Parts: sequence; C-alpha cells; structure tokens
Amino acid sequence: MNAADLWEAFSRADLDPDAPALGDLPRGAAVVRVTELAERLRAQGVRPSETVGLQGPNQPEWVLGLLALTAVGACPLLLPADSPPAETRRLLRTAGARRTLVTDPGEAHGAMLRPYDRDTEDEPAGDGVTADDADPGPSAHDPGTVVLVSSGSTGTPKLVARSSRSVLDEGVRYHQAGLARRDDRVLLPLPLSHAYALGWLAGALVAGAHVDPVPPRAVGSVHGRLREGATVLVTVPGLARVLARRRALTDDAPFPALRRVMAGAGYVDAELDALWSRTLGVGLSRNYGSSETGSVLWGDPGLPSGAVGRPMPGVRVDLLAPDGTPLPGADAAQGEIAVVLEDGSVHRLHDLTERDEHGVHRILGRARLGVVRRGARWVSTLEVESVLRAAPGVADVSVTATGPQDSDDQGLTAEYVPADAELAAPARVQVYARAELAGFKVPDSFLPRYRLRRSAVGKTQAAPVYRLARGARTTTTAEQVLAAALTELGLPPLLARGGTAADLAATTGLRAEVLSPVLDTACALGLLATDTFSAGTPDEWTLPSCVLASGRALAARVRGGAADERPDIPAAASGPSTVAKALRAGVEKLLAEAAIDGPLLEIGDGDAPPATDAEHGTCVVLGGVHGPAAGLGSLAALLRPKGLLVVADAFVHDPLALTDDMSRTLAVRWLVDGHLHWWTTQELRAGLEAVGLRVEEHQGAEQAPYAIVVARKPS
Repeated sequence: MNAADLWEAFSRADLDPDAPALGDLPRGAAVVRVTELAERLRAQGVRPSETVGLQGPNQPEWVLGLLALTAVGACPLLLPADSPPAETRRLLRTAGARRTLVTDPGEAHGAMLRPYDRDTEDEPAGDGVTADDADPGPSAHDPGTVVLVSSGSTGTPKLVARSSRSVLDEGVRYHQAGLARRDDRVLLPLPLSHAYALGWLAGALVAGAHVDPVPPRAVGSVHGRLREGATVLVTVPGLARVLARRRALTDDAPFPALRRVMAGAGYVDAELDALWSRTLGVGLSRNYGSSETGSVLWGDPGLPSGAVGRPMPGVRVDLLAPDGTPLPGADAAQGEIAVVLEDGSVHRLHDLTERDEHGVHRILGRARLGVVRRGARWVSTLEVESVLRAAPGVADVSVTATGPQDSDDQGLTAEYVPADAELAAPARVQVYARAELAGFKVPDSFLPRYRLRRSAVGKTQAAPVYRLARGARTTTTAEQVLAAALTELGLPPLLARGGTAADLAATTGLRAEVLSPVLDTACALGLLATDTFSAGTPDEWTLPSCVLASGRALAARVRGGAADERPDIPAAASGPSTVAKALRAGVEKLLAEAAIDGPLLEIGDGDAPPATDAEHGTCVVLGGVHGPAAGLGSLAALLRPKGLLVVADAFVHDPLALTDDMSRTLAVRWLVDGHLHWWTTQELRAGLEAVGLRVEEHQGAEQAPYAIVVARKPS
C-alpha cells in the first residue's frame, strides 16, 4: 500500500469508479463529492494541521467529511453524534478546535462548517465562514492526525491522537488478514466516531471494498442490508445479541452473502458465539485492541469465552511479567499485554491476558481492576458479568473489585439493573450466582441500580460527578419541584463541592439507586451539571409555596418512604395531547396489522398493572415516560403465550439530554410518583429480554424522542 492516508487509499486509480463505494454512491461520484467539499473547506480557511470537529449521523456523508478533512491535511476530531452540546463544546475546547464540520444528508452539500463560540451556543455559519474570518489556532498535531474520543470509562473522556499513518496501518492489517477484501460489502452499524468502527472503515477503504454505514443499533436496517448482500458485519457484543435474537424470531429470507461477523470492543462468550452459529450459521469472529493502537488481535469463531485469538499482521504481541520484561513467546503464560506496532512504537494496554500453547490470547480484564486476586486464585470480572447477565430478570450488570489493590483477597461487588424488582431481588441473583459459578467467583454483594452508564459501544462508564450549575434558575414548575426536593434533602451544600451519586448517598444516608435518577433529571433541567465548565454558583432558587408539597413528596420517595400526599404537577404548556395522539395512532396501526388473540389491556400514564389472574393477548403501555409504570416481570405475567407488549413512550439516549419542557415535566411527575425507569430503548430492550419477552420491533415516532417498542411472550 503506497497511499499516505485514507483519501489516497480511497481515490487510487486502480479501483473501479462505477463500483459501489459508500452506501448507494459509486466510487467515482464519491471522489467528486470529496474533492468539491475539500475545495470548499480550503476556501473557508481550513488549513493543514488545524483541528476541526467532525460530527454527524452514520451516513455516507460522514465518511465523505472525514476524507475531505484528510484531503486538506486537517486533523479531524471525531465527535460522538449523540454528545450533548455541553460535552461537545468541552471536547472542542480541550482539542483546541475552533469549528466543526457537521455532516447532514439534508444539506445541499452534505456538510456545513460551524464555528465554535466559547461563550454561546454554536450558530451555523455555512458558507459565511471564509479564510479572512477563520482563526484556526495552534495545533500540536501533524497534518492528517485523527483525534479520537475515548469511551470515558475513567470518568472524563480523553482525547487520543492517531497519525494518518497509524490509521492506514490498521486498515492494512484488516486487508492482509483477509478480513476486508475488495469484493466485500462491509456493514458498519456502529458509531463511526468510535475507534473500532474507524479501524474497520480504514480496512474497507484500503481493500477497496463497499462501505455501508447505517445508524447504530438500527436492527431493521441491518437485517435489510444483510438480505441485500452484505458480506461482513461489524458489531459489538450487545448489538450482536439483539441481532441474533431478532433473527431467531423471524422468518426472514436467508442472508445470501454474509461470510463473517466481527465482534469487538467487548467480551464475547461461547454462548453468544453459539447463538450466532445456531441462528445464522456464521459464528462470531473476535477483535481486540485500543484507541491508541487500533485492533491488534483477531480470532475465528469457536474460541472459548473471552478469547480473542492471535496477532494481526504487522504487529507483535508480548505478555509482560510483573517486572515489565516480556515472557517467552512460545510458552503458555499469563501477563499484561503489550504490542509493538509497524512503526516500532510500544504500547502497554493494561489488560491481563492468558496465552495458551497454541498462541491464542484470552482477555481476563483490566490490570488492577478487571482481574481480582481472591486467595490463591484469579477471577475475571468480565467472566462473572457474562454469567450474571443471564440471570432471570437482570437487564444489565457490572462487576467490580473492592478493597486495597495490593490485597490477596479482594472483594467483588455486582451492580445490576433489574427488569423486575421481585424477579431479580438481590437474594435471588445471589442464589443464581452460587449455582453457576465456583464459590471463589461469587460476588460478596449484589446491588440493584436504576441504570448503568455505558458508552455507545456498550463499555461501562464511570459515574459522573454532580455539581450545582452556574446561573441555574427555577422558572418552570418542574425546575421548582426538583429544587425544592434537593433543598429538602439537604443536598445543595454537598453539590457545591461536587460528588457522585454514591458519594452523596453515603454522606446523607440515602440510596444511590433512587438518588441517581433525581440527580440526572436535575441535570436535564439545568439545575446541576456534570462538567466543571458548566458548574458554579447558581442564582438563589426562588421556590413558591405551591411546589413545596411536591418537593417534600419527592424527597420522601428518595428517603425510601411513602409520600404523605400525591400533589399534582401541571403538564407543560404545550401539553402531551398532540404527542399522545400521534403515539396512539401509531399503536393502533401496529395492532391492526398484528394478529391479536385475546383481550387488550391499556396502561396509561402513571398507572400500575391491575392485580388480576386474567391473561391478555396484548398489553399497551402508553405515555408513561421512559418505561412502563411497573416491573416488566409483572407486565409479562399479564400476557398469554404469544401475547404482545407494546410500549409507546418517550426515550432519550441520556437523561442529561432531555430537550423539551413536556418530557422534563413528565419526568419530574414520574419521580414524584415514586417510579424508577429505563432511559433508552436499548435498556428497555434488555429489560424485556431479561423477563423472557422477545423484542420484535422498534420504530421511532415522528416527534423525537418518542418511540414504540413491541415484544412478544414466547409460546
């Protein structure tokens, strides 16, 4: 490969200009689009080595934007598409970027260059930004460097700079390993800003393959592309489970060309591999790497749980002894993994790994974090998580070590999200763990949580630190109720210093799993912040007497007691009627097309399922805000075999990003009523599967963030 960067690899003369290249775009047309966009960027003052944000949905336009920035020698900062505005501004500021290329299929040119204002919200500039207006600022990077945002698992997202040569080298690895070939159609339903997706994009561009980016977790679109002839599917374990389970429920035509499914950025166990082999006849290949190095290990299907295979072409993989010296390469061993890349650079990846006598590597977990010493034995927290994830009623789980890092007998704590509080009570999860795991692997404590924060590719993220927001005001009823509750709980003085939900709960004697949704909703209303840029001293909260009863009721819920009264919280001025009517119409259309056997039960906003032994053919939860009004296990019990559960509701990717007054008001009302809830359709999907229901359909409503999720009870 003689190319110097991804643009040269994509536009080289030996590739057929009429062959499909990006989505529906042929290569020749894509090259013209990139050339035109690069010329516009130069005219707007983008210069070599300038760091420019790149943000947009998973569409061919995003890839065109990346190639255009590469063509002009800029340094693309790959911004997650779903980052809230405050986080986006913080990342731009940290990277020294003054503007962002926002890709949008609806734009005439497919992208718009927007300036970044440190003091105000971004305002679109379009073609109004010229070389005379530009102030690119200094850059510490060479031209073409790609700046990645890490997963944030350490608490604060960090930026990782990858040279254009490094990205190209990773693409060559995929091509030389035979994972990406010229005749492939590579399906990418992962956030393109993530390092794993970027590596596979590079591999496909180097190979001259057809790249097909689709929105993350767009299950229906993925299945459609596979029926149309996609040959390689790139996924992560969480999405792989969803795709395989949906496939098992449908009678779709076979996928005619699929030859390989690659799963990276997570733990692949033998059960998931077997699920894919059983439902599609193609098991899961594995990838392993880091944001700094790209993928460095890969393996064919059929490997044991946690195994990721052998080194990719061009890299050397060592295991290090505790003193940092490499262990003999031909022997089975256990140590910290380190790699030597094509350019000779050495990277310690801080994961503990087992290598068997055949040279296959199995990831145990993060050194000093994911691998725990208990007596004379090591325990992989990833293995324990994979087992507990199958426990009845458990929607999500994270296992961490407790106690001193140098202890020979550390503790284990399992935090998990219950889909049903009774079905997944701590004592029941513990019994399951004792039945499925050796005694030394069973966690010491099992703590239910209302949610576990995860990145777009499913990695656990550190808990945020909550602080009072600078200049926060209480102008709406929802804001006033939350402020009254925080005041009643005595939290403002603690929030002035900042703390995680667990820290604040421990100090005040509250339960973290109940306090967390309250703090997240307070962030959504602008009362609190999770970044230091937005933190500060708010204006004095003005709280009219009419909201104090609601504040006291919410505070009572957080303390674990019942509210003395259930005061009403007025809906937002716009009211939910328009959206409720649209959701109801969508549900009625869906039910008209479905085969319904048995009576229908509808549960409205704030209602609990009736206490009855009667079974229903369909149960509809309409407008409850972020999830059903009671445990999913209780709802599943109301359904007869083959019955449908339909949840039509408001869902957002993060409660910190609630965008409209109606959602904010309903969320506060939901909390005052004492409900915990799921915030995303993905978390709801996991919860439905955890109580034995099978998700069949997920469709967005016309007005975001509302959606309809359909699940069926097996016969």
